[in-house]
Amino acid sequence: MTLDMELLQRLPYLEQLLDWIKGWEEWLPTSPTARAVLLGLGVGVAVYLITKKRYKLPPGPRGWPLLGNLLEFRNATIYEKMTEWKARYGPVVSFNMGPMTMVALNNIDVVMEAMVKRQADFAGRPKSYSSQLLSDGGRSIALGDYSPTWKLHRKLATKALKHYMTGTRLDQGIERSLTKGIKLIQEMKGPFNPHHVVSLIVFNIINNICFSVTCDVHDNYFKEMLHILDAFLDDFGNGFLEDVIPPLRLCHTKKLNTVLKQFAKFFGNLNEGIDKHRQTISKDNTRDFCDALLLAQEEARDEEDPEVMSQMTDSHITQTLSDIFAAGMDTSRFTLLWTLLDLAQHPDIQDKLHTEVDRALGASHFPSVSDRNSLPYTDAVLHESMRLHTVVPSGLPHKTLCDTNVGGFDIPKGTTVFINHYALHQDPEQWRDPQVYNPDRFLDHDGKMAAKPESWLPFSAGRRVCLGESVAKPELQLLLAGIMRHFKVSLPPGAKVNLEPRGGSFANVPRAYELTFESRI
Repeated sequence: MTLDMELLQRLPYLEQLLDWIKGWEEWLPTSPTARAVLLGLGVGVAVYLITKKRYKLPPGPRGWPLLGNLLEFRNATIYEKMTEWKARYGPVVSFNMGPMTMVALNNIDVVMEAMVKRQADFAGRPKSYSSQLLSDGGRSIALGDYSPTWKLHRKLATKALKHYMTGTRLDQGIERSLTKGIKLIQEMKGPFNPHHVVSLIVFNIINNICFSVTCDVHDNYFKEMLHILDAFLDDFGNGFLEDVIPPLRLCHTKKLNTVLKQFAKFFGNLNEGIDKHRQTISKDNTRDFCDALLLAQEEARDEEDPEVMSQMTDSHITQTLSDIFAAGMDTSRFTLLWTLLDLAQHPDIQDKLHTEVDRALGASHFPSVSDRNSLPYTDAVLHESMRLHTVVPSGLPHKTLCDTNVGGFDIPKGTTVFINHYALHQDPEQWRDPQVYNPDRFLDHDGKMAAKPESWLPFSAGRRVCLGESVAKPELQLLLAGIMRHFKVSLPPGAKVNLEPRGGSFANVPRAYELTFESRI
């Protein structure tokens, strides 16, 4: 319906309002000026109410004044609540976090409609108080809004990651990383928590991508960066109150202050690596991701283009490196930790994986990119772990850049929109026995990887699809194959596994557990 048609339909209501106002004339002041002001104010309010745009908003739970539905998240995560509301209100649900209206997309049909069919409409990123502080005013790719600056850094990052994937760079990184990790495991006696070892293995992959540096488990740089990332997940929980209760911004909560101090150290460490690269950089040799960004900055300065220079500040470079570091580190290491726990609980699946790895690698101790096609079951195991234990279950929120619609409902410009990846991956209409760990669901009749199920979406979709997907998939596949080539994992006798994740609404993180690693070579 056009706006003109809507106005025509509302005219009778405007006439009724004017008649109602006239009925109060005897109660109005006698002063002509005062009467005119009050009548004009009344007519103005009436006209606004009649002519303002009407939206067919999605259904959702009623909330409290000012607080909205905030209290409902005291004992539940955002993705659990969104899934609960899906059963009551349908796949598109609106709710309120304080004064902010948000929308949850809870099945694959509405997600694809929004993120693929209308991807330009949903490409924004909402500005929260905490995200602006952590991203230096939205200068990161992950937290920045859709803009020319965002597109430039996304393009630079994509180009740099493709450069890393050429030649033997990934193969060399995998071997260096696994060599240190496997040696560390071999030195351990009895059952142990693999958190630090797996974190070191993934950290060295990311650190090589960014800075061409490999660390040992006792290096202070590694220990401090790992502590900061772990502490953030513990502190973040369901978010920061400052984002929904503005007065708290005058005096930060202890939680936000702690995170800001930790991230100041994190950015400080990154800046030290950037400064070292500035001293040794060469235009003829792009060593890593940091070099790629610094060379792009130099090129902008050489061309003396003020617009591009304003998009390539030192802060932008630090934030972009931070995106690759933090996102690549957490999603990969927690996926591996969940997968090792799954394999320990399912020795029959682990046996099949060992058989495939031994056949594919032959006498080699380490896998290479050329081995990927010979490792479909390894890939399927990872796909199933990512489905069952989605590391970022509600993703990063999107923002609508214009008035749009999805699932038959209107979504006004500026609305925060969540993709409920947890609900997509647990949907019984899309997955048979969704709670059962079954890698075979991703394979075809010949034992090869089948076409990706539409409802498998751990890396999101559309213009905000995960930047590191092209690296994360081969990296995880080769790292898991390398670990399984060397070890059989099992639970200690009598161990009780708690599969309830920690990490609050932001991340799906396994609780501390111990495994026994038995050497196979």
